[in-house]
Amino acid sequence: MKMQAVSNTTRTQQSAPKRGAARTQAQESFGDQVNLSPMKSTPVTAKWAPVQQVQVDTAGAVTRSLVPVLFLSDLDGTWLSPNAKNRETLDHGVLELKQEAREKGVDLQFGYISARPLERIQQENLPNSDWSITDNGGYIYNLQGKDAVWEEHKLASGFSANRAFEIAQELLKSPKFAGLNVTSVGKVVGNPAADACPDSANVCIHNDSVRLAKGETKEQLDSEHFTAPSQVQAFADAISKRLRKEGAEFQLSPVYPFHGKPYVMFDLASVNKGDAIAYLKEKENLSPQHIIIAGDGGNDIAMMLDQQGKDDGRRAIVVGENTKLRSAAESVSRAIIQSPTEDSSLGVLAGLRQHVEEIIAEVNR
Repeated sequence: MKMQAVSNTTRTQQSAPKRGAARTQAQESFGDQVNLSPMKSTPVTAKWAPVQQVQVDTAGAVTRSLVPVLFLSDLDGTWLSPNAKNRETLDHGVLELKQEAREKGVDLQFGYISARPLERIQQENLPNSDWSITDNGGYIYNLQGKDAVWEEHKLASGFSANRAFEIAQELLKSPKFAGLNVTSVGKVVGNPAADACPDSANVCIHNDSVRLAKGETKEQLDSEHFTAPSQVQAFADAISKRLRKEGAEFQLSPVYPFHGKPYVMFDLASVNKGDAIAYLKEKENLSPQHIIIAGDGGNDIAMMLDQQGKDDGRRAIVVGENTKLRSAAESVSRAIIQSPTEDSSLGVLAGLRQHVEEIIAEVNR
């Protein structure tokens, strides 16, 4: 199916207002904290009632039901190719595919799922989307604003990003971890809003400060051959152990390289990308085979699997060189694993088109 260019694509750039937040000593050390003001919240309902989508002709008669499909893509290293022309091809191609799918009985909703805060997503001048999942699953936004039910769900975890960084600072006094150059994502990228989510602590460690154990080499810090240094993994596990002892519920992500930065990082969060997708699956009454995700990093593994770590039939698109993600995708029956040399934007678009065409064929069988 030949893709036609879409002209005059409507885009918006919204600026999220900021409000002040109190700082702890740990925040001053690891990154400024800026909270984004909440957008208009969706109503809280006792039961999530899926809305049936229908097509209507000009006379007002219902012609056919639309089957809901959800496509969510990571941004850095996935949707956001460094090649501006290829990125634009994806921007236009998704909107075109959305329209094509609707004409064939499929309501293709799409959105972004990223470690970025909302304001950093909005700065990318992306196509208007149905969903934005920010801070690695920390917040879910739809066309009406922040999802209030998701906000209530997170309150029960007892996890605090501030506390995670306080523990990290205390552990640096131990000889085992002394000398590690530990900071936050906000400090690394020069954007305090990246540290604003209280439900996610993104811990970054400068590669040059890591003490490599016997048999470990600097080459293993390269994206293509990445293996977590034992000292960094031990540091992540030590923070995790302290938090759990205090009663916090959260997930610890695998250690992974920072995109294009001389850092390794890991996340501790009350929710992750996979949890957010599981929530939307239930809320929107989606079949697993009608969920499509795209990613390029270790923290995207949770998106490909259900909350028990099993392949439930959802669809995946894998781009980039991350060996852990590519290995995990090998066990996912509906994963499209693009060549590591394939441009990420073009790889996402090609994979999305293949998945959507398969769904359309099934729907119209």
